[in-house]
Amino acid sequence: MVDDKTARLQSEINRLAAALNTEPVEVGVLLRNDDLNIFIDDGGRYHYSYWERGRPNFDRVGEIDDVLYWFAEGITFNIGCSYSAQYTAQNEKFRVLMWAKQYELLNQLDPRWAKRCVRETAGWLRRWGKDEDVELLPNIPERNS
Repeated sequence: MVDDKTARLQSEINRLAAALNTEPVEVGVLLRNDDLNIFIDDGGRYHYSYWERGRPNFDRVGEIDDVLYWFAEGITFNIGCSYSAQYTAQNEKFRVLMWAKQYELLNQLDPRWAKRCVRETAGWLRRWGKDEDVELLPNIPERNS
């Protein structure tokens, strides 16, 4: 039996998947062989996890908006990569177009998610010592926060 929270989460995942022209993830079905999982645990916490070769690779826990963001962020990253591979000129940097496309798509879904993605990506790049790569992100205030 599917409860209301799971049904709502599945509905939102389906909506995002349709908007991004991709397959939805079945909420609550745990797969353990190179698979993405989205579920609500017995304590009511929302999970976005990935299993690789039968072992958990990561498990992010948050609110429903976090899980929806993580789902959309992953898909838009892949779309951005494909788009950039097809349209980046030889003398351009691949990641400029990739991150621009990801930002565009996330902004269409939820402008807060687009800003969050730029802010988080900039943070990771700085932590990895790639400060110069931050300039490749869309030029919005969150890039510098």
